[in-house]
Amino acid sequence: MRALIVLLALGAVFVTGGCSQVSVQTDFDQTADFAALKTYAWYVGEQPATGDPRVDNPMLDQRVRAAVETTLNEKGFMKTDAAPDFLLVYHAATSKEIGVTTTTASGYSSGYYGWNYVYAPVWTEQAASYTYTQGSLILDVVDAKSEKLIWRGSAQANVDDVSTQQQRKNLVNEAVRGMLAKFPPKAKK
Repeated sequence: MRALIVLLALGAVFVTGGCSQVSVQTDFDQTADFAALKTYAWYVGEQPATGDPRVDNPMLDQRVRAAVETTLNEKGFMKTDAAPDFLLVYHAATSKEIGVTTTTASGYSSGYYGWNYVYAPVWTEQAASYTYTQGSLILDVVDAKSEKLIWRGSAQANVDDVSTQQQRKNLVNEAVRGMLAKFPPKAKK
């Protein structure tokens, strides 16, 4: 019985973990010394306006900053106002995208071929296009001394079905955690 409970719990983890709706990419400067980074601060200044009220939203700003700070603090980085090792800045945007789905159906067709009545396999493919709104979040890590970009993470997701406050918070958290999962990058060998 105990083994069954463990298997069910593991199954739930894999099912919920495999349903990620966020696509994440990262890139970094291979010459940067990430081991020296201990403290951070947000780049001074307001987020640039995009003209999209869904993005130019102080609540989104609070969610992004809270998710980043929580994740970095869990990794042992400390926020500071005095002489940080690195600065953070993020960019958010939405865009209309076109997606395509294809479906394949198979079956059998029958009829006369010459003098013989035959059954033959038949495959059909149908394609349909649709539009959706893609949300993008980019997080930059800038060396505080040189003001050089040393790391960038980006996350994209379909945001059309994200309508509640909790869904927006969860999506931001998933995007930030996904981007920062491998931050800082492993040292060169």
